[in-house]
Amino acid sequence: MEIVSGQIIDDSIYLAAELLEIAKKKETRSDKLKKKQFARLVKDKNAIIATQKLTDQVIRIDSSKASAKMFRSIVNNVKLKGFNLVDFIGLKLLGVLSYALRPVVLFIVTERVRIASRGIINSALPKKLKKYLRQKSKENVDINLNLLGEAVLGNDEADLRFNDLLNLIELEEVNYISVKISAIVSQILSADFDGSCERVAKKLRIIYRKSIKHDCFVNLDMEEFKDFEITLEVFKKLLLEDEFTDLYAGIVLQAYLPESHSAFNDLISWSKNRFDKYGSKIKIRFVKGANLAMEQTEAELHGWNPAPYNTKEEVDASYSRLINVSLSKLNEDCLVIGVASHNLFHISFAQQLAALRNVETMVEIEMLEGMANAEAMAVKEKFGSILLYSPVTLRKNFPAAVAYLVRRLDENTSEENYLRASFTIDVNNKEFNQQAKRFLDSVHMSHVVSLESKRRKSTSLGNEEQYDKYIFSNQADEDITSKKFVDAVVNKLYMFGKSLIPVVIGGKEELNLERITVGEPGENNKPFYSHNIANLQAIEDAVRIAKFEQNNWSDIKAQKVYEIMGNVAKNMESDRAKTIAAMMRDSGKTIMEANTEVSEAIDFARLYGLTSLNAPEDSQPCGVVVVASPWNFPYAIPAGGIIAALSSGNTVIFKPAPQTVLVGWELVNQLWKSGVPKQALHFVPTQDNEVGQKLISHQDVDKVVLTGAYETAVKFKSWRPDLDLVAETSGKNSIIVTNSSDIDLAVNDIVQSAFGHAGQKCSAGSLAIIEEEVYDNPLFFKQLVDATKSLTVGNTLNLANSIGPLISSPDKNLLRALTELDEGEEWLIKPEQLERNNCWSPGIKINVQADSWSHLTEWFGPVLAIMKASNLKEAIKWQNATEYGLTAGLHSLSTKECNYWLKNAQAGNLYINRPITGAIVNRQPFGGWKKSSFGPTLKAGSSSYPNIFRRFISANDLEKLSIELSELWVKKSKYIKTDDVESEHNYSILYPHKNVLIVLDQEISLELTNYFESIKKIFGIKIDIIQFSELEDEEYLNIYSTLRWLNSKSTPSWIYKYNFSVDTNPIVQNAQREIFSWSIEQNVSITNHRYGNTGFSPVGIFV
Repeated sequence: MEIVSGQIIDDSIYLAAELLEIAKKKETRSDKLKKKQFARLVKDKNAIIATQKLTDQVIRIDSSKASAKMFRSIVNNVKLKGFNLVDFIGLKLLGVLSYALRPVVLFIVTERVRIASRGIINSALPKKLKKYLRQKSKENVDINLNLLGEAVLGNDEADLRFNDLLNLIELEEVNYISVKISAIVSQILSADFDGSCERVAKKLRIIYRKSIKHDCFVNLDMEEFKDFEITLEVFKKLLLEDEFTDLYAGIVLQAYLPESHSAFNDLISWSKNRFDKYGSKIKIRFVKGANLAMEQTEAELHGWNPAPYNTKEEVDASYSRLINVSLSKLNEDCLVIGVASHNLFHISFAQQLAALRNVETMVEIEMLEGMANAEAMAVKEKFGSILLYSPVTLRKNFPAAVAYLVRRLDENTSEENYLRASFTIDVNNKEFNQQAKRFLDSVHMSHVVSLESKRRKSTSLGNEEQYDKYIFSNQADEDITSKKFVDAVVNKLYMFGKSLIPVVIGGKEELNLERITVGEPGENNKPFYSHNIANLQAIEDAVRIAKFEQNNWSDIKAQKVYEIMGNVAKNMESDRAKTIAAMMRDSGKTIMEANTEVSEAIDFARLYGLTSLNAPEDSQPCGVVVVASPWNFPYAIPAGGIIAALSSGNTVIFKPAPQTVLVGWELVNQLWKSGVPKQALHFVPTQDNEVGQKLISHQDVDKVVLTGAYETAVKFKSWRPDLDLVAETSGKNSIIVTNSSDIDLAVNDIVQSAFGHAGQKCSAGSLAIIEEEVYDNPLFFKQLVDATKSLTVGNTLNLANSIGPLISSPDKNLLRALTELDEGEEWLIKPEQLERNNCWSPGIKINVQADSWSHLTEWFGPVLAIMKASNLKEAIKWQNATEYGLTAGLHSLSTKECNYWLKNAQAGNLYINRPITGAIVNRQPFGGWKKSSFGPTLKAGSSSYPNIFRRFISANDLEKLSIELSELWVKKSKYIKTDDVESEHNYSILYPHKNVLIVLDQEISLELTNYFESIKKIFGIKIDIIQFSELEDEEYLNIYSTLRWLNSKSTPSWIYKYNFSVDTNPIVQNAQREIFSWSIEQNVSITNHRYGNTGFSPVGIFV
């Protein structure tokens, strides 16, 4: 890269001043008024937020009633500061009038936004567009049209945008368009790089052919980082195809991405070769990047490093570097550079360099239409031409263009942005001198700015360093946009099934027991691998050795256990690709689903490892723990149970799910490799027969932790009534969508919640309850059908498939859900069994009635039932009507609705404006209410969870315990923030059990009576006390939310049919543990961003 002289820098600043003076002379009255309004607006943050909400939320809500309510709630908080007097009075007046003249007011508000955005967003209606383009042509201004509407939900919507784009190209007046690949293809899957490239190329070929026919230049836009490499690859691939070797076309590079520099070098080399062979050139348009907020939000939620540079100074330096490197005689024949910026200093810099190097024909200056009209005309006057980037949309699609307006508003009001300074800038004033210095710094810094990828820099070392400092931090998911990592997973897919998996007891591998062959779900259960299964004698051996070795393990110093769990986390991360490959083949998971599961397991290792250092002194390990794991989360869930039990000083017998023994085998090997003694952890696969029953019910097993159906937990207790069993069980989970929702966002999250992992999650949203205005809006079902039908189903080894197979043939409930309709129900999309027998296309049934089978019954598969509710109150009633309370969701932009729902929703994990699956350790500890949990359990993924694997000292000072509980309740009964994430609000809170039944087997003492009276006052709950002899199987028991079993007798089996939890823990002296016998935990996760811009949660911060 050439060194830039001080003279060039000085000349660029002088030229910028000249352009500014020309612009001042060209400013119209309208230009001055807009600048004055923006200058006032940017001084008040609240005014900016109110403007963004008025621009976005009021228009995005389709229901006029709900939209009017939203408008009033925003207007009520508007202050004069930041607005002119006329706008302020107008907003307040419209707020009052909206009660009586709702349609009129909403029309005025929408039209006001359209008028305000006129020039920024223009009409795509052919008649109006032609008139606009002819006028610009008369003014000698070139226009680059951008048809708004990226990130489509499904194939139909993508095809619609695609056809609209083709229609644009056919217009005689259109000679330049920009194309976003996410607007024309819905299934762009980062992991399926080659397939995604081909899907994009298929559409882009047609666009290029049409552009050649109609002499229209096509510019390929860059969007989010996840599409960066796909966009580059398709561009280079197509322009080397025979029919496009002569095509002059363009592509965008974003200066805020360090990768743009290596991409530019690659494009230069490629374009020179293309020019030498075919004599054709390309255009590269340099922009600074408009998706910063979304990139930062996505990175934060996944634990990644944000892809863009960290500072505005680095972005400016990167931009200066790209200009400097590109403008060279060596590139003149093959390359045109589009300098897209409103920063007059960078524009001047490009022109000065081009003049110095005699490459003026390489440079085209580009600006955004409607953003700085006078400056654009100044550039045209000085340099002879200007290209304006002009977003267009059809009137019916205007709500979809709102995201663009919000991004522009955010950009224009950012303190570091040149456009914000341009509202008040003048030659040699404060703003001018500040911007001149920033430009000067950017040129100097351009020689040293880092070109190293930010995103690809691993965060694992940081997590390990935090752990070494005794601090927990969530492990980042692996970035699936990394082709290197995806290839590593693919390369490990076929390394399994070659050796027999043993039973391992006390370190001894048993290879001569009965063998079982397990089929591969994605291959119609074709034989995949074989493993040994334990017999009755092996069970006796495992329990005996585990019992004998328990003291040896619990005597290991806490620091050593902590170090072992740190090693576990490291080994899980280093084996991530192999583990993902195992899950894809053994359980049919997609690479994305398996990836997040590995991160969850690593988080368990670190969080529970840290708790080993602070084991409560008034407790001791339970002893021998059996972990009976599920097949749908075959890695993370057993990892959590095993590690929590080990960290609490217990020995563990791990019984993997019969369907996914391979994944369990990978897990235990990682644990042993990390330092967990084989005498403390035994690997005992069994069938679900008398051998499995023997393990679960063995008298020397001290605790069983289960993840599975509620009925399975009841069966376990029937085998051994005194069994200490804790379980995360079933769920019939639903998402409510109100009239105040963003329909596109709601559809996206419903589809993800219902059909992720083919609906085989206990947290899956198999039910959607839709308020009637949305239900009756054709757009909702149109978008839902499109998004659902666009999902591809099949073996997940084909990375193009976003839904995998069922683990086995459908059970009774799922088969009924897949094939039958109840009275009044209709198929919106009928599920179909595909050629691969384990694969079913997702189905949706509508008009589901309250209290029907579909409303109340859990199934494990890709079927969504939809109900129509007259209002939010009715929707909540139906949501709470099931026997379960695991996860629940709400989609609403209304603060009032969200607060009402939060007070009334009955589930362990609540989610607002996001999917209801995918809880993250410590951020959203996971566990349910009612029949979604079993026994005196605590939430998995919380630092308190390992305490369920310890026995606490029985209470000996109830008065002291009462005082401690009272103090603790003051803290725990308020919302407690669980992390520092900005793009989500995550909280934990305890609620008291409303009605508690205590069953005793002896006369109650005075001390105990006083304790219960204290509990009533502390928690505000109703307590009934009976003797065991008085307990009867009667319907009145349904009034209770929990049953406290304080007697030595075993619980009767019939008790578990009731919809309350049964707590068999004695009263313990430890208040931190005892509080969970009188209260129930709820975790809340609320999306706090719109299009990546944080601070847009409908619910205020609680703490």
